[in-house]
Amino acid sequence: MSVYVALVKGVNVGGRSKVDMRELKARFEELGCTDVSTYINSGNVIFRDRRGAKMLTRELEEALGRRVAVRSLAQMEALCRRIPDEWGNDKEQKSDVGFLLDEPGEKLWHALRKDLAPRYTVDWDGADVTARNVNTVRKLTALARSR
Repeated sequence: MSVYVALVKGVNVGGRSKVDMRELKARFEELGCTDVSTYINSGNVIFRDRRGAKMLTRELEEALGRRVAVRSLAQMEALCRRIPDEWGNDKEQKSDVGFLLDEPGEKLWHALRKDLAPRYTVDWDGADVTARNVNTVRKLTALARSR
């Protein structure tokens, strides 16, 4: 049984697309996932399952009606090793990971807050992604590792 992290796109962003995390957890359990938990109110789900990531992605997207990135614990750990240690998400800097939805992989993005326009938009080079800040990515990986 593998440990996975699912990142559901567009959940509770800017007060829109509201999804109750208890309901999201229940949907994963209904689909046969076990040891399910959510982290913060933005569509992050940690769980165990015997199915592969591709099959889980298809089934979750169909059941939820939303795009979903599914990553194994090993993939999350490898991603965390790629993120520079000095990157964070704090008053001085903004660092995000864009989880690609149409192909395997992730894109990393980092900027100093003083260099950002008041209403900036991250350019993911046209890729369809669901984004999380690096602090969240590191925490999700730690939670998955503790399973």
